[in-house]
Amino acid sequence: MMIIAQIILTIFLPLLMIGIIRKLKALFQNRTGPNLFQPYFNLFKLLKKNQVISQDSSFVFIISPIISLGLVIFLSFLLPWLPFNKAVFESNIFLVVYLLALLRFLTIISAIDTGSPFSSFSTSKEVTFAVLLEPAVILSFLALAIFYKNTNLFYIFSSNQTVTLNQIPVFILFAMSLFLTSIVEFSRAPVDDPNTHLELTMIHEAMILENSGLNLAIVEYTYSLKLLLFLFLMSSALAHCLLIWWHLSVFAMTCLTVFIVFLLLILLSFIEVFTVKLSFNKIPNFIAYALTFSFLAVFSAIVNRS
Repeated sequence: MMIIAQIILTIFLPLLMIGIIRKLKALFQNRTGPNLFQPYFNLFKLLKKNQVISQDSSFVFIISPIISLGLVIFLSFLLPWLPFNKAVFESNIFLVVYLLALLRFLTIISAIDTGSPFSSFSTSKEVTFAVLLEPAVILSFLALAIFYKNTNLFYIFSSNQTVTLNQIPVFILFAMSLFLTSIVEFSRAPVDDPNTHLELTMIHEAMILENSGLNLAIVEYTYSLKLLLFLFLMSSALAHCLLIWWHLSVFAMTCLTVFIVFLLLILLSFIEVFTVKLSFNKIPNFIAYALTFSFLAVFSAIVNRS
């Protein structure tokens, strides 16, 4: 029953989350905004369209989005992003990090395979930021492994464990680092503007300019599902901080996690509306904040563990 609920949420929640972000951004700008279910309509419209494939593209361009979708679905069963998740596979931290790196690699080679100058230009920026960002992602997960002396994420995020005061700084710093890295990972403002029409300033959007029809639908859904996993994982970390005061049931923990995700969506929408896009040479400084939080998480894990 839990597996069925997880599959249903995995199918329907990602696009709903994108609709909520767009609706919140519109409300912050005093606009009505699109329907909450508009991403579903857009997906169905893309599924009906024919694909336009460049003559310079090879089979890599066709299969990369499909493999990426499969990897993200595998990650949805590998990560304890919901309190009632059951460990179908062993959720090793290093396996998760390598799969995230593989996802980025597939996106990059798919963009390069088209031969588009805009895709190649945005790919170079994506690789530059990835080199700076990956240490922050690795260290933030490593902080949890150091504190618990275990690399199994299902063990770390188990709601049955007794939460102590020493764990709170580690979870909070992990969530803060993951939030900043997710802004860069998903090319959200102030790192990138997902609504821009200037190809030379795009990162994620320029990488998928050559995708259309079914391919574009798969890419958009993969992006939204990956964002969902990141937000729910940092929400679970923050929700665990409250277990020191209250022992919550699985249902209550799930409701709390969803509520924190909604607060994170509000914060993400607020940042996108009220901040300006950073220039290219200032983005490494932004990534440095995420790296600082991850270093602090590791330091806090070592100190509190000892």
